[in-house]
Amino acid sequence: MLQLLSPVVSASKSGTRAVVLAAGLACAAAQVVCAQGALQDDLRRLVNAKSVSPGVIGVCILDGRTGSVLATNNADDGFIPASNMKMLTSAAALWTLGPTFQFRTELVLLGDKLIVRGGGDPALADPEILGRSEPRLTVDDLLGKLASAATKAGVTRVSEVVVDDRVFDRTYVHESWNKDNLHLAYSAQVAGLNFHTNVLSVFARPSPRGAGTAPLFELQPTAGFLRVDASRARTSTKGNNSIWLARGDSANSFVMRGEVRTPSRVPAQVTIDAPNLWTGQLIADRLEDAGVVIPGGPEAGVRLAMPEEDLTQGRVLAVISTPIAEVLQRCNSDSENLYAEALFKRMGHEVTKEPGSWTNGATVLRMMLSEHVGPEAAATTAVADGSGLSRLNSVTPRTLARWLVAAGKEPWAETYINSMATPGTGTLEKRFAGKKLTNQVHAKSGFINEVRSLSGYVVHPETNDSLVFTILINKLPMNSSQPHANARELHEDIVMMLDKELSRRGRVAGAPTGEKVGG
Repeated sequence: MLQLLSPVVSASKSGTRAVVLAAGLACAAAQVVCAQGALQDDLRRLVNAKSVSPGVIGVCILDGRTGSVLATNNADDGFIPASNMKMLTSAAALWTLGPTFQFRTELVLLGDKLIVRGGGDPALADPEILGRSEPRLTVDDLLGKLASAATKAGVTRVSEVVVDDRVFDRTYVHESWNKDNLHLAYSAQVAGLNFHTNVLSVFARPSPRGAGTAPLFELQPTAGFLRVDASRARTSTKGNNSIWLARGDSANSFVMRGEVRTPSRVPAQVTIDAPNLWTGQLIADRLEDAGVVIPGGPEAGVRLAMPEEDLTQGRVLAVISTPIAEVLQRCNSDSENLYAEALFKRMGHEVTKEPGSWTNGATVLRMMLSEHVGPEAAATTAVADGSGLSRLNSVTPRTLARWLVAAGKEPWAETYINSMATPGTGTLEKRFAGKKLTNQVHAKSGFINEVRSLSGYVVHPETNDSLVFTILINKLPMNSSQPHANARELHEDIVMMLDKELSRRGRVAGAPTGEKVGG
């Protein structure tokens, strides 16, 4: 059996761990009380200094060790969290699936049928993941290895390729997502079998025939059955590239528009419709290239499994496996929506044994909220999707902060915390520029129309003591950039305040060694 394994993401060099400080200095409790009043005053000054009008600011700051409240602002009001929703989803997935869980995709020979058995893996053929693999693979390399696994097993002909994607339902798009954006990569469809983050990438270059002629292009992944009409795009001799893709007249046919002056380094992307079926067609295309006969070819010869069809047996020819730590990293640090939704539906499947859906995923998340934060937290949190793309999600800053405290005490806390971005990386790549932080910051940012959010941990590098923060800002005007800039500055000002406070605590306590929990 050929087994293709994605590399496990290593822990960050910071070695961050969630901790509970050992009981020690008699003055420790008094110091926390003093800090609480000071932090509340400092928070009030920061909030008053940054106008986000007509925006509304929600903040909750907790002691990561004790869970005690240090400072708040509208902490019990419901806010749209945007991508901070991923912090709920990813911890719930760790509680439900466990830190050693792996997504699996299998290629199985069952009689004269070839089965592609999906496990909901969002990382399958993600170029970002493949680029970190050893040996380094391209998307075409991976497809070639799957085809080779079949031919090495002696497969020369199959009656059909069947995609068993029933780990998830076949509702690919959440009903509340903005329908005008469904062609964009961040709104990629979610299926039980995903591939290449369910987008088609087009690398365009100028035509040697000169200005005004249709550009040349390459596709990733490549396949003869994919159709892109470039006749409405033009080669240009001036200006910047402006290539984009629209859907054509039929499923997964596309029209290229815009102008190309130089070869594209960054591809134009468009989402794929029914990515489970598309993935099966890509594999069938490579099988045919390898000499395997499939009546009907990569389109007519591929179908989805029927609801009650028994495809549980068969000979496993290849397995592709992705550790949950890898998925969490892309979910939280890079804020990939597909990854969050795959975790969301997968935990729904794990608990109910039914196809994972937004409905049963939401049910499981509310169960986790009730168990780890309390029934009131579950009752006051609205859960629509796992990524935060939906505007129907709502959570109070206090609930989210308490959730982070609870997750920070789990044995898998290091995996969870290290999956978040740090200043200069992931979605925080351009945040905190020019600001000197003494402690480690692990956080998740979030942005959709009218919403800016930032939540996470500030961790002392010696004591591993931590402060937990949630900052949710809603109702920001879309026709004015200054309130958004002020919101981002307020995020960073609050984190800098906590960095200063945590350093002060370390000096007062003499930086004792904590009792480590997790890692």
